[in-house]
Amino acid sequence: MTDLRPKLLIVDDEAPIRNFLTDAVAEYCADLLAVTDVKEAFRALETGHYDVVLADICMPGCSGMDLLYLAQQFKWDSAIILMTGHASMDVVASSVRLHAADFLLKPFTVNDVMHSVTQAYQKLIVRREQQKLAVQLRSGLQERTEQLELAQRTIRDAYRSSLESLIATLEAREPETYAHSFRVRTYSVHLATLMNYPAHHIPRLAYAGLLHDIGKIAVSDEVLLKPGRLTADEFARLRIHPVVGERIVRRMGFLQDEAKLIRHHHEHWDGTGYPDGLRGEEIPLGSRLFAVADTLDAMTSNRCYRSSLTVVDAQKEVARCAGTQFDPRIADAFSTVSPEMWIMLRQRSDAAANAATIQDPTRSNLRGPALELLELFPSIA
Repeated sequence: MTDLRPKLLIVDDEAPIRNFLTDAVAEYCADLLAVTDVKEAFRALETGHYDVVLADICMPGCSGMDLLYLAQQFKWDSAIILMTGHASMDVVASSVRLHAADFLLKPFTVNDVMHSVTQAYQKLIVRREQQKLAVQLRSGLQERTEQLELAQRTIRDAYRSSLESLIATLEAREPETYAHSFRVRTYSVHLATLMNYPAHHIPRLAYAGLLHDIGKIAVSDEVLLKPGRLTADEFARLRIHPVVGERIVRRMGFLQDEAKLIRHHHEHWDGTGYPDGLRGEEIPLGSRLFAVADTLDAMTSNRCYRSSLTVVDAQKEVARCAGTQFDPRIADAFSTVSPEMWIMLRQRSDAAANAATIQDPTRSNLRGPALELLELFPSIA
């Protein structure tokens, strides 16, 4: 319980004043000390605790203003009341600036002193309660922040498990699609930086790029693993994969907004693509990036019916189809990147895919692609 009586320190070089003040307020104080100068007051405040200080301004050596300045510098938890017989405007202004609790002009009465001390002490108690509350609020905020960080780590672990499961399924089903997905992710992220794609969305774009073909797990082996060109009927069965991919990723929760990028990555700029026949800027920007990245990888990879083409060939094809299949602005950005850069990005992507490959799904301590992604883009959670 807070003592309603203050601990008082009196600082005055004149004995009559010290004696007067001591006699006047002693019975109203929990503790009382009277000293003759600022040095003694400084030692008293450093070694003990006083709630209110009555200090004369005009003293030999250091003044009451000096003591007030020290109180501010050392952040003493005390209220300083200044006393003087000659108050100039400069002195008053300085005392206000240094947060003096009050200003007593001599000669003063006992009532004047008691009123000033009481008021200063009450304000000090209020300030202390406010500081105590602020500490409690900060402590509570820190605790809630720690709880939130724990929840985020838990969510990140759940994200990682979900991605590990999806990518492991994709790899087990069709290894080439797995490597292709890594390359599309890498190419798309590079194109995104050229197109001033919002930086805080790029980690999620990378996730969607890696999962853009996840819907192929619903395509039959007869179609997906066929060693040759697809018939019209087989191609129609393959075309379901963007819709299936969207449904799978949307159920993951944390990539709901990115699921639409997966649904629309086979739309064409002129509206002739699938599954919804979107055109122009109706197609999400991420999907338009995937379309170019997908074409680059398809053309520069070996197929059972043809050998891989060069990056230059891919750039010519993208330029030819700008405005029909591809967003013209993305096609222009794609053409500005040297073939050597695309080759380097492919090599880097293949290395990442090889490092992330899960050899034994029964082991729990493997470095999977989800972990590689989370380390590459830690802001995703």
